[in-house]
Amino acid sequence: MLRKSRVVVIDDNQGDLFLVKEALRREGLDCEIVSLRDGAQAIEFLCGADGVAHCPDCILLDFNLPKVRGDDVLKAIRERPHLAEVPILVWSSSLSSGANLMKDGSSLTHFVEKPLELHKFLAVGAKIRSLLEASHKNE
Repeated sequence: MLRKSRVVVIDDNQGDLFLVKEALRREGLDCEIVSLRDGAQAIEFLCGADGVAHCPDCILLDFNLPKVRGDDVLKAIRERPHLAEVPILVWSSSLSSGANLMKDGSSLTHFVEKPLELHKFLAVGAKIRSLLEASHKNE
């Protein structure tokens, strides 16, 4: 039996989390969604002692996080061998200021501006679908 794809959403905005879940549902993706509210929690979950067991198929990472900034979370993730091939979708409402800080040289890291309109926000589901499909082809 195939396991559900695991998507880790690192974002402190519960409204955005709700919309991500809705976007995935509308794409027909039945995923296990793990929600982490700050950068410190994300690093502990993904990079800590049990990090290998928590390895996701895709990560959605907000740049503006409490406790530890998104660029530091991205760096910590990319330093872990078990997470090296995990696609990451980095988003922010202020992407222009954050994109240069977030460059990690990985072709598996994608940047988008956090959408303001509902229909554009729901299109994030299609982007996550494409990242999941690409990661499963590499297995």
